[in-house]
Amino acid sequence: MAKYYLMPKGLVERIGWIQTPVWLLEASVFYLLLGFARIVPFRVAAVVFSRLLGKFGYYNEKKRRVVRRNVSFVLPDASETAREDVVRQIFRSTGLAAAELFLLGRLWRRRARHLEFSIHPEAQAAFDRKEAIVFATAHVGAWQLCNLIGREYGLTISVIYTQEPNPWLHKFFLARRRAFGGPLVPSTGGARELMRELAAGRSVGAAFDTRIDQGEMVPLFGVPTPTSTLPAMLAQRGYTLVPIRAVRLPNCRYRIEVLAPLSPSAPDAPRTERILDLTRQLNALFESWIREYPGEWVCMKRRWPKPDPAAAKAPDV
Repeated sequence: MAKYYLMPKGLVERIGWIQTPVWLLEASVFYLLLGFARIVPFRVAAVVFSRLLGKFGYYNEKKRRVVRRNVSFVLPDASETAREDVVRQIFRSTGLAAAELFLLGRLWRRRARHLEFSIHPEAQAAFDRKEAIVFATAHVGAWQLCNLIGREYGLTISVIYTQEPNPWLHKFFLARRRAFGGPLVPSTGGARELMRELAAGRSVGAAFDTRIDQGEMVPLFGVPTPTSTLPAMLAQRGYTLVPIRAVRLPNCRYRIEVLAPLSPSAPDAPRTERILDLTRQLNALFESWIREYPGEWVCMKRRWPKPDPAAAKAPDV
């Protein structure tokens, strides 16, 4: 999670004593935004957050540069103008995601108005068997709403979260996450924490489209990039791996789609090959989601490796 949301990290860390005042200020802004969101219709909150946070986020030069580079991999053949429009859409999507998280409880209480569910029969069979499931999603669309599948179908899904450095914002986001309806588990234990929850019979879910520096080099949009193999490894331990996403629809509606469980293309292949195969399948799914809604992929961190300067300077052979 970000250490600071409104102030440049370098500036705050050069003046150490202002960290606490900055954290208090940022927490106050978030609570003010929450107060506003609570007194207006969801449609109004979504529009205001999308425009406000989208505008301020776009003018963060560092973030804008990262998003531009990510978009260049997704839309390599698009014009510069078209890619820049997608960059702006992505920043607006961050504001929309904030509104969805802030008002998650309201969306659930009024789910007849806002939510619909699409469950693949094979996934439904796993639900009926009360299996411990690994739900895999990406930061595309309204990904935070995916956890509501547990409340709708009576599943216990542990919510793995990263603690905010700002203690006041940590309490703020923890309160928002309680609307997911499942146990809240800090991610400090990493993979062991996921294993513990699954062994206890509870499902887990996470977005696996971010860069993992120690991950395997698996293609994404045709370019090898460090990728987490954790969901595939858990699947090879006997847990059902189920892709899930939440699609934004017109009129402030959402469709939570649960796809068919993934399985290795060659079940008799060595374990390492099965893990890589499942990871490729998952990346291919993420690619299709991002291609469908490129302006809704919240990719605020560098996804692909930086170019190798030594390779760039190597003489032609």
